[in-house]
Amino acid sequence: MPRTNEFKLTGEVRSPAKTMGPRALRTSGLIKECAREVFLAKGYFGTSVEEIAEAAGVSRASFYTYFPSKRDLLYALGTDTYEALSATLDEITALVPTWTDDDVYEIVRIYLRFLERHGAFMLVWSQATYGDDALAKTGMRTRLVNARRFGQLLQQLSGEDVDPDDDPGRFGLAILVMVDRYWSYWRVNDFPFSEEEVVQTLGDVLGAFITSRRPPRVRSKSTPGRASRDRRGAPRRSRGSG
Repeated sequence: MPRTNEFKLTGEVRSPAKTMGPRALRTSGLIKECAREVFLAKGYFGTSVEEIAEAAGVSRASFYTYFPSKRDLLYALGTDTYEALSATLDEITALVPTWTDDDVYEIVRIYLRFLERHGAFMLVWSQATYGDDALAKTGMRTRLVNARRFGQLLQQLSGEDVDPDDDPGRFGLAILVMVDRYWSYWRVNDFPFSEEEVVQTLGDVLGAFITSRRPPRVRSKSTPGRASRDRRGAPRRSRGSG
């Protein structure tokens, strides 16, 4: 079933002609790409139009040829990010038919690839919402849409009995925000962890969460004494053991 675009705010994007040709598309794309980098370094309120234009190698007048304001540029980045996150969730969902427990690490890798390109915008959007109700409401709405999709995926992977009164956005949001925040500490603040260590850590947490929501197994009819002896005698497997 096709999804509607919940990113309701659409800022004005200008074009030097009635339709954007290849050159204009390249220039507007370059401005957006450079804006992500400057926003990541200086934040939304600390970034000026002049700094974005300088980073893109265009004049201030050229910037305004494509975007009437910094806020309109933010809208354009928001639309790109929303579409990219939807595609990312599609890619994660494609893992389900052949799912194994080790695929939790692939979920993390896929989502980290999304953050490498769009994480800066997500940080900047949260800053830009201060004192701007329209931005805040749009951000909350779109965040919940994607959090619910992710939460429903987690329900599917855990095999839990779905409670219709339990909003999957509640825990979907918790996991996504945790990964977002961890990424920002690691990437933006340059914490000394390798990418594989980050994947391993976040994958372990995600796997534990999915396991915690699985329905309890039916206990065997063996006697308590025998079951206790069996448990005591079972070796504990270390990570990576065969």
